[in-house]
Amino acid sequence: MTLKRALIGLLVIAVLLAGGVFTYNRFFAAGDDATGDEAGRTTDTGGETTPAAGVDTIAVPIPAGSVSAEGTIVPLRHAALAFAAPGVMAEVLAPAGTIVTAGDPVLRLDAADQTAALRRAEADQSLAGADRDAAAARVEAARLGVAAAELSVRAAQADLALASAAPRPEEIALGESSVALAQARISAAAAAQAQVLEGVGAARVRAAEADLRAAEAAAVPTRLRLEELRNQGDEADADDLAEAERAYNAALAAIDAARVGLTELEGGATAAQQNAAASGVAAASAQAGAAQADLDLLLAGGSAQAVAAAEAGVRGAEAALAEAQARLTAAEAAVTRADAAVVGAEAAVAAARTALDDRTLVAPFAGTVADVAFATGEVVAAGAPAVVLADFSGWLVETNDLIERDVVGVAAGFPAAVRVDALPDETLAGTVASISATARDVQGDTTYPVTIRLDDAGDAPLRWGMTVFVTIDTETN
Repeated sequence: MTLKRALIGLLVIAVLLAGGVFTYNRFFAAGDDATGDEAGRTTDTGGETTPAAGVDTIAVPIPAGSVSAEGTIVPLRHAALAFAAPGVMAEVLAPAGTIVTAGDPVLRLDAADQTAALRRAEADQSLAGADRDAAAARVEAARLGVAAAELSVRAAQADLALASAAPRPEEIALGESSVALAQARISAAAAAQAQVLEGVGAARVRAAEADLRAAEAAAVPTRLRLEELRNQGDEADADDLAEAERAYNAALAAIDAARVGLTELEGGATAAQQNAAASGVAAASAQAGAAQADLDLLLAGGSAQAVAAAEAGVRGAEAALAEAQARLTAAEAAVTRADAAVVGAEAAVAAARTALDDRTLVAPFAGTVADVAFATGEVVAAGAPAVVLADFSGWLVETNDLIERDVVGVAAGFPAAVRVDALPDETLAGTVASISATARDVQGDTTYPVTIRLDDAGDAPLRWGMTVFVTIDTETN
């Protein structure tokens, strides 16, 4: 029981001593050289810390005239760099201690798979471009096909209009005159044959007279054609008019020649002349049949059979046009798909190139490679810090134990004296650069990290992470 009471007494004394120490640190030590607890540390991964308006520039006077805190030396700027994807370390391009500029490569992972993927993506891009060009060519060909089909439809519609239209009177008159001319030629040929066969002057005279009548009949259609063109006035084609005039003049010349022939009769006919006369009759008969067929065809214009055939031609041309338009639509859809494939291929190339670029870690700012965490051949996990880069052109101090009652008396721009544990005989001057807007709970105390810029470290052999003791003057400002 005596030992038990002694242990209980010792426990009570320890609790009382702990409470006294806590009360002193919390309420009395802050105004003198209290060290407090850790205020946290701000890691600069993108540049210098910028004071927050309304937070870093306001201070409340405190009776002590200064506040103190512990902290550590950090570079002016530093960052831990990591790869976005895992891989095997292929090359350390900038070992620790190397000075680099922004954009310089530092580490490179094995990129064989990414290089192959980029080549495949580029090949696919080239293929997609070729497919798009071919699809565009097919569209152009389809458009030409549509244009040709449209012309065919218009031609078929014109044929239908012609088939549906009744013949004009002048066309009928011209056809009838052609038939009459052909029949006159038959009579002339028959008369000539009779003359040859009879071999007498009277027969030859009758043949000459028949020639004259045929010549006069032949002049009728040429005269009608010439009168038709002349009646058209300025609308008549000049070439057609000249041709009609030549034909009519030739017909008049034939009439004159036939008249002259009446005075040049000669008797007797050879076998050749007899054969020629028979051939003339046959040829004249054939011409008469052709002229009659042309007249019959002209008179049949507008018949149900002709109209039906023309309508069938229109339907066929329209069906061909619809098919050509369908081919054009399909070709245009193929171009759209080809364009989408090109866009996708370009995106794949960009992604593959980005993946390849991500195999190389580059410096985001100028500085010194402070540490390389991996050696060649080692496996690097995604997001694992691989390189630490720092800007040693200046130094900062980050406090870790400035409590809330002391931080209210501190503002950006306040002077500070910095004593480095490793350099006990040297005090460095600094200026408060920023105060954290958020608090940290360190061993039960609410603390605020404060960043101090060293004004001029000179040749002091400072190192990252050295412990310092900071005294901030809260009265001179």
